[in-house]
Order: sequence, then structure tokens, then C-alpha cells
Amino acid sequence: MDILEGLTPAQVQAVTHTDGPLLVLAGAGSGKTRVITRRIAHLMTRGVPPGQILAITFTNKAAGEMRDRTAALVPSNRRPLVTTFHSFCARMLRQYADGLGLDPAYTIYDTADQTAALKRALLQLNLDPLHYNPDRIAETITRAKNRLQRAGDYARHAGTDIWPRACARVFETYEAILRGSHALDFDDLLLEVALALRTNDAFRETLHDRFRYILIDEYQDTNHAQYVIARDLAGDRRNLCATGDPDQSIYGWRGAELSNILDFEEDFPEARIVRLERNYRSTQIILAAAAGVIRHNLRRKDKELYTENPAGDPVRLIETDDEEAEAAAIVRRIADLRGAPGLAYRDVAVFVRTAAQMRALEDALRRARPPIPYEVVRGTSFYERREVRDIVAYLQVLHNPHDEVNLRRIINAPSRGIGEKTVQALRAWAAAEGISLFDALPHAADIPDLLPRARAAVAQFRELMRRLANEARGSMERLLVTVIRDSGYQAAMEESGERERLENLNELVTLGANFDRAAAGTATGDDALPRGLEGFLETVNLSSDQDAYDESADRVPLMTLHAAKGLEFPAVFIAGCEDGLLPHALHREDAAELEEERRLFFVGMTRAKQFLALTVARWRRLRGRPERAMPSPFLREIPAAAVRRIDETTGTMPAPFDRKERGEHEPAGEDEDRGYRGPGPDRIIRPEKDPRVGLAVGEVVRHPTYGLGRVARFETAGGRRMVRVRFSTVGEKLLDPEYARLVRVAPA
Repeated sequence: MDILEGLTPAQVQAVTHTDGPLLVLAGAGSGKTRVITRRIAHLMTRGVPPGQILAITFTNKAAGEMRDRTAALVPSNRRPLVTTFHSFCARMLRQYADGLGLDPAYTIYDTADQTAALKRALLQLNLDPLHYNPDRIAETITRAKNRLQRAGDYARHAGTDIWPRACARVFETYEAILRGSHALDFDDLLLEVALALRTNDAFRETLHDRFRYILIDEYQDTNHAQYVIARDLAGDRRNLCATGDPDQSIYGWRGAELSNILDFEEDFPEARIVRLERNYRSTQIILAAAAGVIRHNLRRKDKELYTENPAGDPVRLIETDDEEAEAAAIVRRIADLRGAPGLAYRDVAVFVRTAAQMRALEDALRRARPPIPYEVVRGTSFYERREVRDIVAYLQVLHNPHDEVNLRRIINAPSRGIGEKTVQALRAWAAAEGISLFDALPHAADIPDLLPRARAAVAQFRELMRRLANEARGSMERLLVTVIRDSGYQAAMEESGERERLENLNELVTLGANFDRAAAGTATGDDALPRGLEGFLETVNLSSDQDAYDESADRVPLMTLHAAKGLEFPAVFIAGCEDGLLPHALHREDAAELEEERRLFFVGMTRAKQFLALTVARWRRLRGRPERAMPSPFLREIPAAAVRRIDETTGTMPAPFDRKERGEHEPAGEDEDRGYRGPGPDRIIRPEKDPRVGLAVGEVVRHPTYGLGRVARFETAGGRRMVRVRFSTVGEKLLDPEYARLVRVAPA
């Protein structure tokens, strides 16, 4: 086919630009994947060898789609390497391990493995995990590695404060544990490649010769390490094509730096800039509503999205009493939409800001008559199940016997009489001999601290691992069946009657069979996808939320707004459009974080093709108690003409609250014709105001000590009327307004 067929002039510019840096500002729904795949095909038709083209994106799903589209455009025995950042780094580190001082059979530690290793580090240092939270330390280590710091680098800059000095000690011990286990965590994959490109001349020159055209998708989501990798891979040729949209940068909380795309022209002054502004996805009204929101951000690149799609129906703004009424309203409309011609359950998605919001929605979907099938799109959760983690841990040890974290996990799973005292004795003997825990297993008879029964159990386990190590590793289906059976796991589950756990293991075998089929269909050569045990473990370790999402199954997808990135649906509901949820309470006081919350809302809105509904609850239960909710300030930014307001509130208050006591006099009723016109207590929810205090629920106030806060509710204590204020710095405080010196900052 003609590679340029059907492209807009702007898309043609992006596709046909060959040498030199290129920035493609691709608005939501503007055909970005089409441009990237056509650009790859164009390079190949111009004579660029496929092996010299590297395309990097952020999800396995997106990478797979790009590979398939490219293969359809330009059939070839060899294909460009299209992959994710972490998969690319994992592959390069394995292929060039000898020159980088790494074991090519290294293990990739996921979050759970990292936590286990950090707990071991704390134990070795006699630090209490209650005072030195492993998750918080992991965040500190991630930030350091994103700045390209190893443990020694971090320690030199840690200063004298107690927390950073403690983190430095844990970091050094944790790094030693990984090194002894021949393991890398997620951040190490990026760190090692970035540092090798900077300091290892042979590695850098090899990659420069191998990859001459670099395409980076979702450039707005790159962190510092990924930015360094992209820049240094391009080298002096500067053949870097960055594609992205500052308006869809939603991962600042995990290190993404918006400045990477905003400052692209400063890094590459000669860069060509192409704007993709035609939206192919959404109706005119949905696009206008989203544009009205995102234009309030200051840190962005100017572009005006337009569409030639029909105008469509207004965005529904549905107001309900609480989260249960909200869920019921959504379920009713899903049933109605399901009856529309051509719409299936899989075409109707529900997005939430936090996973905690899913409970009420799941309950309502199950209670519907007939029940509505749904799927919680949370792909990594399957691999977090205990039995699945155990079997995958067996595979990790078969691949890398030095992996002590996973060896400790499986040595007594299922129970085989090897307790913690036995493991500690083995570990102490191994340390004294300067060998790994796995290599100490055959010497159980030489360890005087072990009882005869423990020695026998260790010997049996060592024999099991020897037999499993001799199994063929080309078929993951067969290997998984063998491990589940011979490890004793299957018999233990059958004996205990744990049918659900057995079904999960059967599903794991199915995933192994699917992997075998997919690997058999890939191209061969340097750019082929990894196969066998190594490839399967990489797939498991580097999976994302979207990877397990089955778009062909007729189920309503229920997911967080972050997981929705890159997807699209004919109909979309965004639940919980309330201040404190969207924007989230933790991110609404900082200007940069508030802009990211607005971008997250924009991403959710622009997933919708024909139908978009936003829901607001007047009350929402937090920690088991109903709390007054206020509409998201983002709703005020939607043009009034784009909204159809639907009031489904009843005027009642959730128990144990009483309307009369609260001073509520809002009448119930329908109001479907008025658009949402922005600020004003009569628009959606009238703020609850206490005349004795002179404040209203939702108002922003300033305290001389605690700073900015928002009025949550009023209470009576000791015969005095008190106000409960939620501060971003210290959480909630119950204050006496007569003495608290609260100053009103802005109306609700």
C-alpha cells in the first residue's frame, strides 16, 4: 500500500522527515500510532535496515500493536525492535552482560521482591520496619536511581539528618543483597543502561552502530533516566523522533518530568516541530468539553484540537446522594447503553480516580438483574496472588539459582519441613564458606546445627530442584505443568480443597501456552522477542495493568484513570468527580500537582468516542463515615453549552446524619436542561453553612500554624460549636473557631 495514503498534511510531515531531531506534538486521538508505524515503514522503504530502527513506548500492549501494524505495512523477515523502555534495557543488559560485569541470567525483582529484600536489609541492620517503612525507603531509592545515583552516590549526598543517613545504610545493604542474588530491580534496568551509555565506550559505540533511528513514544512520560537513555542513544546523529502530548503527562508521581518534552527544542535547537491537531476519536462536544478544562493549565504546548466528527450529545453531569446511588445510576445507564445498536458491554468503560471507589461499583454491577459482567483492569494483580508468585518464584530460581529472595520463598512452599531456623543455619554456613544459599543446599549433611529431619528435607528439596533444572525450557506450558505437579503444590491444593487457587494455577499454565504460541509467531534474529523461560519471566516481571486486559471479552472494563491511558471506548463514565478525589486531596494545594490532576481528568474525558458521563456524589464514605463532598473545581471549567445536568439527588442525608440538624433545605428534583455554568452554590450542591461559625463546608481557610485547609464539617463538643478542617500538611484537625484564627481564603 501507499504508506502516505489517507494521511493529513501534518501527518505526512511527521512520517517523511528522515534525518535530524523531530518532535511530534500528538493531541489526544490524533492518529499517533498510525504516524509512528508509517514513519517506521517509510524509513524501511528508504533503505534503512530494520535492525537499525528502535521504537520505544511505555506499554507492552502499545508495543505489540506497533509491531503488528508495521509488519502489515512492510512484510519482512527482520523487523525493527519495537519494545518498552524496561524491556529494551533488560534485553541490552542481557545481550551485553559480559562487557558490563553482569550475570546474563540475572533476576528482575518486582515490587514484592524489592520489599522482601528491603525487609532483609532492615533485619541485617537491626532497624525496625515500623519506624523505617520499606515502602517509603523504596521511594527514596527510586528517586535516587532516577537521578542516576547508586548507593555510594546517595550516601555522599545524604547529609547528617537521621532519615537520609538511615536510608543510605539500607540502600547500601539492599544493593549488596541484589548483587549477591544476581538481581536488578525495575529502576536498575534504566540506571545500568543510562550509566553504561555514559561511561562504557564499547557499549555506547555498539548501540550507536546498532540503532541509528530512535523513536520514543509518550515522551511526556519519560523520567530523567529514560531521558538520558533517549538522548545518548541518539548520539551525534541526533536522529531522535519524540512523540507525545504535554496535556497527557500524568505520571509525575512516579518520576516523569514534563520538562523533557516542553524543553525539547532547547535540547535540540534544530528540531522540526509537527503538531497533530485533528482528533479522529471524539465528538465535537466531548472535545470541546475536554479542551475547556485543559486550557486552564499553564505548563503546556499551544495546540488547538479539532474534529470533523459529528457534534454529538452533551456530556452528562449526574448528581447523586452518595457512592451507592452513584453506582446505581451508572449501572442503569450501562444497561440502557447496552440496548443501543452495536454497543456491547466492552464498549462501556467506567473510570475512577482511586481503586477504593471500585467497591460500590462492583457491588452494583453484581446486583443488577441480570448481573452485568465486568472486569477490573488491574493486570499485575494476577501475578500478586500467593500461589502464582510461588510458582513463578520456582521459575526464577531455575533461571537464576543465586536469587536468594525467591529461593527463600519456595524452600518451604508447599510445607516440607524446612523452617526458618533451618534456613538461617544454611545461610550462616553459606556466608562462612563464601557461597550462595543455593550452593549450600548439597552440603546440608555437613552443617552441625541441622537436625537429621531438617537435613533430609533439604536434601529432598535439592533433588527436586535438580530434576526441575533438567526439564526442557522451550515450552512454558510443559515446564509450568511439571513445576506445579512435582513441587507438590498441586497435591497440597487438592488435599486442602482450595479450588480457586488451583484454578489460578491452571490460568498460569494457560498464560504459558499463550506465550509459547506468541513466541512461535515472532521473527527470528537479534530483534526477535525473547523466548523460553527467560522471555516468559521478562513478560511476567515487566507486565503492566493493561497487559491482562482482554478487549475481546464482553465485560464492562472498570479501571483507574491512570490505567485508561492509551485506550478508547464508545462510552465512558468518570465516577467521583469531586474535590478531594479529582483533584485528589494530596495533590490539590501544589500548583504543579494540580495541573497534573487536571491532565488526568483530560485524559479520562478524551477516551470517550460518542458518550461521556461525569458523576458527582453529595456524600461519600471515608474510613466508614459519610463525609460531605463538593464538586470538582474542574467541572466549572467545562463550557456550559457542552453539559447536560441530571439531578438524581433525593434530598435525604446518609445515616447517622439528619438534614434538619445540618441546616439542609435543598429540594429534590430533576434539572436536565441546565448546563453546568460554573461557580455558585445553586449550581450543583449548596454548601452546608453554619451561621454560628460563619463558614461553609468546602471553604478554603488559612490557619497560622497548619497553613491552608478545607472545611470538612461541623461538630459540637463540650457544648461549643467546632469546625473540622482538613489540612494538606497535618490531616484533619477539630478546631474552636473562636480561638483558631481561621481566615477565609476563597468561597467554596
